[in-house]
Amino acid sequence: MTRPARLEPGVVGEWLKVHALWRVEGDHLVREFATVDYPSSVRILDDQVELAERLDHHPIVTLGYCHLRFELWTHDRGGLTRLDLDYAEGLDTIVERFGVVPS
Repeated sequence: MTRPARLEPGVVGEWLKVHALWRVEGDHLVREFATVDYPSSVRILDDQVELAERLDHHPIVTLGYCHLRFELWTHDRGGLTRLDLDYAEGLDTIVERFGVVPS
């Protein structure tokens, strides 16, 4: 699979205007969630597996009690690509079903 090119900062900035729950930390795209309970956090992790496998793009995830943190970047491009934005948009759709709120 051909990997997409690294995005220019302006492209990411425009995307963030529409997806304000995400933020950039260094070269990584980050979103944190508060969930209603630990099982909900685990279910979100389970549901995102298909997305990650379909995109062949896998996040760094930190799981805590009622808390999830997703961190994205395209390792072989050294920053953000369209894969990161596509994964983030897919994850947003998944977490909407669980009634999570930003942390």
